[in-house]
Amino acid sequence: MKRFFKQTVILMLVLCFTMLQALSVSASQTTSYTKTLDDDNNLVRTQDAYLPDRTITNLGLSTPSDIYVDDNSLMYIADTDNSRVVIYDLNTETVVQVIGRDICEGISTPKGVFVDQEGNIFIADTGAATVFKVSPDYTMLAKFDKPDTPIYSDAKYDPAKVAVDAGGSIYIVCESNNTGIVQLAGTGEFLGYFTSNKTVLSPKQVFLKLIYTKEQELKSAALNANPTTFSNIFVDDEGTVYTTSMNGTQSLRMDLIKKHSTDGSNMYTKEGRPGVVSTAHTTDIFVDSQGIIYSSDVDGFITIYTSSGDLIFQFGAQNKYGTDISGLFTKLNSVTVDNQGVIWTVDSEKGYLQSFIPTDYATTIYTAQNLYEHGQYEQSLIEWNKVLRLNQMSVLAHKGVGKAYYQDGEYEKAMEHFEIAGDRDQYSNAYWEVRRDQIGDNISKVFIFLLVLIVLRIAWAIGDRKKALSKKKRDLGQKLKNVPVLGELWYSFRTARHPIDRYYDIRVGKNGSLVAATIIYIIFFITYMIYQTSKGFVYQKTDIEDMDISAIVVGFFAILILAIICNWLVTSINDGDGTLKQIYMIPAYGLVPAWISMIAVIAFSYVLTANEAFLLTVMLVVGVGWTIANIFNGLSTVHDYSFGQTVVSIIITFLFMIIAAVVVVIVIIMWDQLSDFLITAVKEVIRNVTA
Repeated sequence: MKRFFKQTVILMLVLCFTMLQALSVSASQTTSYTKTLDDDNNLVRTQDAYLPDRTITNLGLSTPSDIYVDDNSLMYIADTDNSRVVIYDLNTETVVQVIGRDICEGISTPKGVFVDQEGNIFIADTGAATVFKVSPDYTMLAKFDKPDTPIYSDAKYDPAKVAVDAGGSIYIVCESNNTGIVQLAGTGEFLGYFTSNKTVLSPKQVFLKLIYTKEQELKSAALNANPTTFSNIFVDDEGTVYTTSMNGTQSLRMDLIKKHSTDGSNMYTKEGRPGVVSTAHTTDIFVDSQGIIYSSDVDGFITIYTSSGDLIFQFGAQNKYGTDISGLFTKLNSVTVDNQGVIWTVDSEKGYLQSFIPTDYATTIYTAQNLYEHGQYEQSLIEWNKVLRLNQMSVLAHKGVGKAYYQDGEYEKAMEHFEIAGDRDQYSNAYWEVRRDQIGDNISKVFIFLLVLIVLRIAWAIGDRKKALSKKKRDLGQKLKNVPVLGELWYSFRTARHPIDRYYDIRVGKNGSLVAATIIYIIFFITYMIYQTSKGFVYQKTDIEDMDISAIVVGFFAILILAIICNWLVTSINDGDGTLKQIYMIPAYGLVPAWISMIAVIAFSYVLTANEAFLLTVMLVVGVGWTIANIFNGLSTVHDYSFGQTVVSIIITFLFMIIAAVVVVIVIIMWDQLSDFLITAVKEVIRNVTA
């Protein structure tokens, strides 16, 4: 028996090892997740867009600050601490030239490098306070020192980054100069500041500016706010200037990556958007021949955008593991792309180069994007559908499909994809076209309907010459008004038109009831919830699954109850005549205009485009304003207050509400702490007794 058991165990082990050897092991070479934006503009994981490829560590780099790849696959590396620029051939993997003091006399700490369309090399040297210009055959051509002009006399000149357009204009980012981008002519003449960042004041600084005098502003250190300094600059093949800035106060910003027009203004903000979403630590930017934008972040993230500034991918990460890992960075300073679409980066702290190759997923997206931008909408639609087969929830792909359908006149199909992508602006544009066609197709039916109404009205007038039908109509209305609850509900509509008279009736007990007021509150609350959750797609900015419904419900009723109770307490002290019952009914009977305006906004939100939003705003403002006026008149009438007394009572009521809310929060916190203490004490007693 023992022998049989031993043989069985050996046989099972042999089978296990045989199966393990037969199993194939596969693993992705990626070391970080690729992310993109979902329909709520949140970063979510998607398929790998790039995979780490080559890691070059044998160039002896020391704190490299900038890299650039030309059309011949030559990489120019600003090797800062070694006081040189290394030119590395990516094809042969050899160093072809080193630009040091033998070529550029006085070169000290080169931090920026750029190659113009003629092959001339421009080196921004912070320590030498100059920009060197070197010819394609590596001979010194010129130095661009600090501009000799009174306008620039007091400004610091320590070039850190440089770029050159096709006309020879030189754009320089100075490390300590936050006035703007220095622009020089090809001869070195100072042309002025091409662009500058605006000073952004904090809420505290805005408040101080409101209360300070001019003298106090000049002396105040708190108001000494400087604009954000540019971190890098790039000029593409068409001469368009791109800049990046760094601001560590927020994790995400909308104004740190800019595409500039010829006058220096930000083209992205001119397109009706707040700017491009980016991290707060953007260090570099590069634009390839297709207009795809690549940016780097000091924390190791690489972000890729379309030419219009829409985020495509973000990947990479900071190396927090202590050991060198391909694709992760300790300090990512620069990014560039070669003519094969391979991304190259440099880690300034580790001193090595890292490349990333695009996956089929990324290349398909770029192909689709490029086809669309060149007007080949049918071909781009085919490519975008390939992307959707790889990722059904790709927001970028749905936007691309929607745009292709839109250009082909398939507006309803475009609307479907824009809705999935959460693109309300494009959805609105497509819907405008659909609505225009629907109006054209149904305009005759509308006129026929109106004609029928006119005929019926004339027929009613002819048939009711003796006013018998009108009398029956009035009698029926009177009977309905006499029905207890129904009549009191109808009374709220009369209150909206004649608030002072109707609230006087409530004051003397002629009309109104708690039951009707409660029903009005319930109806208004249901309408309010529909308004919050179920408007048309263009105007429903937040999905219901992203809402805290319980907070909305509790907040609605808490504010209502607090307002009623606090007003009753305040007016009881200030000789108000209204009872708690009457104060409870006053807001209810004044809510009809706001209720009607909300219903109108909900209904029209399904038929209006984004450009017609002002109509909804007008509806809501009129309705809510009317309701506020009604409630104000109700409080004044019921309490027998003058205008000033009513205003004072409302202000004191509001203050009481704030105090009550604070007290409730304190009680809740103290109760939580007390309950935790009691539970801990009971557990301790039980533990001691059982022990």
